[in-house]
Amino acid sequence: MGITEKVLSDHQARKGHGDTTWFTQADLQRLGIDLPLMSAMQTVQHTLRMQRAATLVETAGSVDRFSLRDAG
Repeated sequence: MGITEKVLSDHQARKGHGDTTWFTQADLQRLGIDLPLMSAMQTVQHTLRMQRAATLVETAGSVDRFSLRDAG
C-alpha cells in the first residue's frame, strides 16, 4: 500500500463527524510512512490531483501538520 492509500484509509477511519482529518509527523510514523511531513503531504497532494479526486490537501498555514478534507 502506497503513501496516499495509507493516508486516505486513515482519513476515512478517523474523520468522524467532520470531513477534515489532520495529520502530524506522529500520524505518519503510526502509518509506517518514513518521510518528512511536508514531503508526504506533497506526495499525497500530487497523487490526488493526478486522480482528480474530490479530497483536498491543505496546511492552513501550518508547518507541523496537514489536513485532508472531503470537498465533494
